[in-house]
Amino acid sequence: MQLRISLAAATLLTSMAAQAEDYVSVQYLQYNESENRTSVSAPSIMLNKDFGTDYTLNVNLVADAVSGASETYYDAASGASAYSRGLNINADDVTYGNVEYEDTRVAGGATLITRFDNRDELTVGLNYSSESDFYSAEGSLEYMHWLTNSKNSSLSLGASYQSNEVLVKCNPDSTTSSCDAGSGASEAMTNDAINIQASYFQNINSESYAKVSLFYIGDSGYLTNPYSNVVRNYVEGGTADVVGENRPDARTAYGLSLKYANAITNNFSAHIGYRYYTDDWDIDSHTIDTDFYYEPSSNWLFKLGLRYYRQSEADFYSGEKNYFTNEEFASSDLRLSDFSAITYKSDVEYKISDDWSANLGLNYYDQSSGIDATYLITGVTYKF
Repeated sequence: MQLRISLAAATLLTSMAAQAEDYVSVQYLQYNESENRTSVSAPSIMLNKDFGTDYTLNVNLVADAVSGASETYYDAASGASAYSRGLNINADDVTYGNVEYEDTRVAGGATLITRFDNRDELTVGLNYSSESDFYSAEGSLEYMHWLTNSKNSSLSLGASYQSNEVLVKCNPDSTTSSCDAGSGASEAMTNDAINIQASYFQNINSESYAKVSLFYIGDSGYLTNPYSNVVRNYVEGGTADVVGENRPDARTAYGLSLKYANAITNNFSAHIGYRYYTDDWDIDSHTIDTDFYYEPSSNWLFKLGLRYYRQSEADFYSGEKNYFTNEEFASSDLRLSDFSAITYKSDVEYKISDDWSANLGLNYYDQSSGIDATYLITGVTYKF
């Protein structure tokens, strides 16, 4: 199922950042939310290989085992399930609570960087992800042009296209399903996403650099969460309808990101980032990301960081005990609500030898909506 695992996946890939050497990295991530909600176990492997000075190939593979419970409305009389829906049910049977789920995901990707005679770079990427009811394929292209012979500043332009297929279980009470519910089958719904980004990079001096990026995101197709329910036509002491949520079939978003890094001393550096996002669902978000690196010796590297996130709610969101009637679009998905979150990050890397290194990271995520989580990342890297 489509799960709240983007945070875990992104953290894992960030921990396996590309290095300027040939290497193989094996990592393991364990992500656990409070109150027995989402739990993710994700082993992964990444290979980075230079072919001369003009080509770099990076290949990665991640496998997720996901389980837990997610909050939504359901008809308690028919059981705790995201598909426990019905029309004209007893209003007293409307319940907002956790429904259990489990799933597995396998995802893989590859990028190839080509460097030309003027050392400009062309990066081509392919990614594929498969779950029991969700499939995603993505292609990306980015060109980076050096503006000076000294390689102190550059412009980059990139774009990606993602095509997704969602299997939606047929249900006689669903407002979004048109297939035969009696067969117990699912119908395939599709959506796609286009992402375009332009960036300017500048080395300020030998100790610092800055980067500014502008981005555009366009989503279209089936954007509804098939596991999220809403309540319509609620009459206290009477009846109510528990039906699947319904979101617009398009979303357009814009934003910018700013990054600054400074080597304060020979063994201490600071990285600071800010991202602003806005879309036509009325969601605005602000992200402040800070990381501090300390290298007391050639064998040890310590990292501490803090990430703050704040977003407004979608114009069609309504939380617990708030019901819909005639509105076309409606959702109770917490990811569309108004909330803030802080992530506390820590990581240590130890260089065992010239070829081997090990890393261990522990992070804590605290969201104002009541969700908190810990995620641990550990692994080894072999340079060859």
